[in-house]
Amino acid sequence: MSASDELCALLDARERRVYEALTGEPVRAQYLTAHALLRSVLGDLLDRDPAGLAFGKGPHGKPFLTDAPVEFSISHSGELVAVALSADAPVGVDVERVTELAELPLPVLSARERAVFDLVPGPERAVAFTAYWVRKEAVLKATGEGLRVDPARLTVSAPDRPAELLDWRGRNDGQPHPEVRLYDLDAGDGYRGAVALLGGAHRIVRHDGGGVLHRPRRIRG
Repeated sequence: MSASDELCALLDARERRVYEALTGEPVRAQYLTAHALLRSVLGDLLDRDPAGLAFGKGPHGKPFLTDAPVEFSISHSGELVAVALSADAPVGVDVERVTELAELPLPVLSARERAVFDLVPGPERAVAFTAYWVRKEAVLKATGEGLRVDPARLTVSAPDRPAELLDWRGRNDGQPHPEVRLYDLDAGDGYRGAVALLGGAHRIVRHDGGGVLHRPRRIRG
């Protein structure tokens, strides 16, 4: 059995259908690795068979475990996959490869962010924009709202400052935004990452998940 077959055996029927429908080997490998890693990490945490874990989706599409109170988030970009877990707070994670684009999607920045970004030297603009983006995306994943909310409504701290949510203009439900703790992740050269948790302060512990996927799996009862 190939490594891909072993990882595919961890997926449920819906995930396999998505995987098989994808085109392009890099995209397929990225999806398979991300979802197999999520199941493997959750299986280790809960001492359960990763293939037997059942997921549902919240009102805005955020996935959750149907029978265990573990909050999680997943992100992948390029050759990097990130999984964030929390036992007591909604969590969102985002990683992105820094890509030089001819035209950056600047409308996702708030006016306050744009004023800072416009002062960034040209060679540093792609990195700065990616830092803004992963922070916003992590927050919106933690709340479960995703890109149903215009990212420009959120204002986060400048890329050279510690990660922080500074303002959330006009939430769709008319309510103030929840308390958000935002942290930058060391995602390695060429990438930027961030994780957000709702509620009080948390301690972020980073682990390398590379060995989780390919180690021998014991049979769980």
